[in-house]
Amino acid sequence: MESLNFDFEYAWEPFTVQGRHLTFEEHHNVRLSRADCSHWGAAVYKWEGLLIQGDHAGEAGILIGETKDLRQRIKQYISGTQESGNKYWREQFLTKGDVRLYVLRFVQGKISTPAGESETLGTGDLVRNNIRLVLEQLLVRREVARGDEKRWVVNRKL
Repeated sequence: MESLNFDFEYAWEPFTVQGRHLTFEEHHNVRLSRADCSHWGAAVYKWEGLLIQGDHAGEAGILIGETKDLRQRIKQYISGTQESGNKYWREQFLTKGDVRLYVLRFVQGKISTPAGESETLGTGDLVRNNIRLVLEQLLVRREVARGDEKRWVVNRKL
């Protein structure tokens, strides 16, 4: 039997535009330019906030995703039409409270085997689709594992 171990250090940082933490409601009227945004390009991100309306009122909602182009993905939440994706998330979550955007600061990751083989990953590896996908799913699973009844993980896979 083989095994892999994966450890990584990270933090969630507010996504800011001109120094202000971006909310979903504000992003309708904000022009996102590279000079004004705290992050640009590939990212693992999360929308998080306390919901005041809808089926999950009183809960903290969280939606974790990944993208090769954060600006484009942010705008897709306004215009998206995926019934079980961005349209659902917009209608059931993003417009129901004070929901703010965060970006993953991936400090370092290490994949290792019991035999001592290892690979170190860093921030630059977020341009790789597979790395972002793995991190996204691990972070969603971490939120689900918390088991907090007052926390709704919007995009969890059952």
